[in-house]
Amino acid sequence: MRMVIRWLSGITAALLIVLVLLVWSFGPTWGTTLLGRPIFIGTPSPERYATTVFDIAERHGIHADSDRFAVIRAEAEEAIEAAESLADTYPHIDAVLHAAGGQHSTLFVPGVVDRERGAGLLPTVESDGHVVTVTLPATDATWDGREYVDAVAPALGGALNAGACGVVVDLRGNTGGDMGPMLAAVSPLLPDGDALWFSTPLYDTPVTITGNSVQGGGTPMAASVEEKFEVPVAVLTDNMTASSGEATMLAFRGLENSRSFGTPTAGYATANMMFEMPDGARIQLTTAHNKARTGEVFGENPIEPDELAVSAERAALDWLVQQGCHA
Repeated sequence: MRMVIRWLSGITAALLIVLVLLVWSFGPTWGTTLLGRPIFIGTPSPERYATTVFDIAERHGIHADSDRFAVIRAEAEEAIEAAESLADTYPHIDAVLHAAGGQHSTLFVPGVVDRERGAGLLPTVESDGHVVTVTLPATDATWDGREYVDAVAPALGGALNAGACGVVVDLRGNTGGDMGPMLAAVSPLLPDGDALWFSTPLYDTPVTITGNSVQGGGTPMAASVEEKFEVPVAVLTDNMTASSGEATMLAFRGLENSRSFGTPTAGYATANMMFEMPDGARIQLTTAHNKARTGEVFGENPIEPDELAVSAERAALDWLVQQGCHA
C-alpha cells in the first residue's frame, strides 16, 4: 500500500510540475486568449512582461505581418534588455502596439484613464409626430448599458406606434465605446441577421441581431421592446464619429430604407481586443477590420456617408420627405 501511495504521490508531483511548466510557458498567451488576461507565475521580469505583449501583438495585430512591425519589434526587444522596471517597458510596448495594430491600438498605463466619453450622457429621443430623432452619444463598458438601451428603445417604439413615419439616428460626436448597447438601442430599426462583421485575413466574425438583441459586438444586450419597424432611417455622421459609432453607422449601410448624411467619419472602423496586465496597465490591440453587409471593408480611413452635406439634418429631412415621410 505504501508503495502505491508513493507511486501516486510521485505521479501527482510530476503532473504538478508539468502543469507549472505549461502555465509558465503558455499562460501569458493562452491566458489572454481563454481568460482575457495573461497568466504569470510570480512577478514577471520587465523583459518577460514586454515580450508577452509583443507575442500577442504579433499573433493578433492587423499589421503584424508588415516589415515595419518586424523592425519596431526588433528595436523594442533590444531596448527592453536594459529595462529595470515594468514602467521602463511602456514606451516600447506602445510603439509595438501601434506598429501591430495601427492608430486604434495603444497602452493605457496604470492609473491613467483613457479618453473622456462624455460624462455619462444618455441617448435622447425626440419626435415632432412625424420624424423621430435618436441621438446616440458615446458609451463605455463601465456604464450601465441597460439604462442606455432603455433610454431609446421604448420611446422610439412609442413614437413610431403613434404614427411617426421616419427616423434620424444622430451619431455625430459619438467617439465609440461599448457597441452592444448602441446597436440594441436601435435594434427595432434593424432586420434580423448579421448586421456587420469583424474581418481578419482568416475569418469573419458576425455581429448579429436576433429580434431586438445583439450578440458578437460589445456587451450582449437586448432591448425591452419586441417590435420591429420598417421605416426610412437617416444616419448622421461627422469627423468625431468613431469606433463603435462607425460600427453603428455600418449596421445601417446597405439597407434599402437607410441613407447616411454628413461628413466623413474619424477612421477607427476596427475591432479591438482589450486585456489587463498584472500591474494594472491595459492593452488595446486592433485585431480586425469592420465589414459592412455591402461587402465593403473599412479600417483606418474615414468612411464617407452616402451623401456629403454641410447641413446633415436638412439633407436628412429632405430625403425623408422624398421617402414619403412629411407633415
